[in-house]
Amino acid sequence: MDLPLPQAIDRAAVLRYLGAAGWQPDAAAAALLDRAAAQVLAAATPRGAWRTLPVTALPAAELGTDLARHLAGCHSAVLLAVTLGAETDALLRRLESSDIALAAAADAAASVLVEHAADALEGIVRAGLPAGQYMTGRYAPGYGDCPLAFNDELCLALDTVRGIGLAVTDAHLLTPRKSTTAVLGLADMPVTGARAGCAHCLLQTTCAYRKRGTTCAE
Repeated sequence: MDLPLPQAIDRAAVLRYLGAAGWQPDAAAAALLDRAAAQVLAAATPRGAWRTLPVTALPAAELGTDLARHLAGCHSAVLLAVTLGAETDALLRRLESSDIALAAAADAAASVLVEHAADALEGIVRAGLPAGQYMTGRYAPGYGDCPLAFNDELCLALDTVRGIGLAVTDAHLLTPRKSTTAVLGLADMPVTGARAGCAHCLLQTTCAYRKRGTTCAE
């Protein structure tokens, strides 16, 4: 499924990815951010795939306790995957070899655009829910104690290689790298899911947010 591109990429969100939340860029920095966003928008071809499965179809014993908490009270799980496509990765590689500052800004802009695409696909799924059905927020493999290895089964279930050109490496990382996957719970009653929190996160010792004294939820 093709997903819409926004007219612009949120500069404040890009600055947050760059570790400069709240900073007011000068004219030169603003121009750099605008160039990066324009190039990313020109290269990106956002596509997504999703599928609903019974919660009992998930390999619960392999997925940790945090995802189980997130899906508590849910009868089904919505599997979701989004990618910006290979051209975005190619753009970032070119910039990394020619303009490091522009490459960093473009990388952050692409990360923001991935989240925008995921929001758009989630919105499509939510809009199609029948009356009386409720959904949690997104929960991604690698968050909390849910292993990145779940990407393998999630992408296989969605047939992302043929469907949207998204594959998984031997290290369970997504390629193209400007991609994301997620699980959402579906229930007959209002549900919100549960955040794992830093205490159980697999990235707690290397997290860039924690090094800055914040969290990915803020």
